[in-house]
Amino acid sequence: MSDPLELNLAGRVLLAVHRYGVTEQSRIMVFVRAIMDVIAHQFPEERPSLRELEPLITEQLVLIQASLATSQAMGGMTICAPPPAVDLEQHADAPAQDAQQEPRHKPALNGNTAKSMEQKLQDGRKPVQKLLTDECVSIGLIDQAQADDMIRSMLGRQPEEAESAIVEQLRQILQDQVKSTIRQDKDGPWSTPQKQEELRKDIHAAGSVKSIVMLTRHIIKERRTWENENGKGGMLGLFAGRKRLVG
Repeated sequence: MSDPLELNLAGRVLLAVHRYGVTEQSRIMVFVRAIMDVIAHQFPEERPSLRELEPLITEQLVLIQASLATSQAMGGMTICAPPPAVDLEQHADAPAQDAQQEPRHKPALNGNTAKSMEQKLQDGRKPVQKLLTDECVSIGLIDQAQADDMIRSMLGRQPEEAESAIVEQLRQILQDQVKSTIRQDKDGPWSTPQKQEELRKDIHAAGSVKSIVMLTRHIIKERRTWENENGKGGMLGLFAGRKRLVG
């Protein structure tokens, strides 16, 4: 295996399929060769750079994971990669060892099944994506560029796994904003160590993007209430440097 792209794919495929119990080198290479065939089919004249290939590679990895997940749910372990341009059964029959391990009476999953699974994954990611663009940006927690980056980071991942990683980022952003606000106004609404610790725990306990949004709204409301009660209107508050639409 001397092709740099093939080496790259081998590592990425291994990471993508090991959670499904697929560790045999021969099976991993089945998927690698299938993706290579899709790339060759899509770009018959000249192979683009790895960066340009990234969306296609990510799509193929997602479809492979969806196929394996569906196969496990059906109680089978049939090798299946989903690219429509490639008849993967030809690849799956190549290694004799795999042919012995894979009972032929088990039905192979087709590309339509894999695509159906990927559509379900996409639908599962949409609520979080909507919260990022419609809520997190509007309240100033993140800007649109950050939201776009987070949405891109969800590609090829299970919705729960992707949201968990995003929640960690949002927690840190919110924590940093709160710390900055506390430093700017030491007699503000979280002036005591006890209140600061309680707020830190609330942020740490937020386990979803929706709960982060709700907590952020509460924090902004608490800050504005304190400003109004203490005649501090116009001071730099939470997310003052961004467009704030929260009433």
